[in-house]
Amino acid sequence: MRRYRMKSLLSPLLAGLLGMACGGTGDDPPGPASPDLGTQESELCSAVSVTTLTLTGASTYMGELAGNGTWAVSTFSNAVRLEYYLDGALFAYEERPGHSGVFYFSRNNVSCGVLHPLQVKAFPMIIDSNGNRTTCVSGSRTVAKDDLGESCAGNTPCDQCHVTGRALQAAAGQCPQSALDGPALMKLLERVNH
Repeated sequence: MRRYRMKSLLSPLLAGLLGMACGGTGDDPPGPASPDLGTQESELCSAVSVTTLTLTGASTYMGELAGNGTWAVSTFSNAVRLEYYLDGALFAYEERPGHSGVFYFSRNNVSCGVLHPLQVKAFPMIIDSNGNRTTCVSGSRTVAKDDLGESCAGNTPCDQCHVTGRALQAAAGQCPQSALDGPALMKLLERVNH
């Protein structure tokens, strides 16, 4: 029994001596605490932004939505995340490396006879040498087009009746009377002129 007791007392002592021989004293203070991830991202994102975001063109044809535009980010950013929304719902996103560039998008099965709002959102990104990606919410930009749409085959929407300059009598058969009267017509003309 004595040997067993002696062995159990020597084990902690030898472990401590071995630890000291390998360079550790056991009394070393802990290293500095690393900052919280949110703090790092906040500091990292504070100097980046999307400086340019344009929607050069966007239209629909036979149920297909297509468009393009340009983007640019500030000096300390080296990529951008682009998100595409139609009718308020995200339908695509992509990441593009570089400081500036062109983007393209398309989507099929877009319903006709209805005007669709389109939004393109751009977020600055930082991709480090290890490939780690940080997408910054601050410094983002959004462009929008609220009147994308096309007529359904054989049914010209009221907007088209007015845009093509048809006489009110010709349009009356295809457009509801409320679209041809006073305030509704004025709103339509204002939108077409802008």
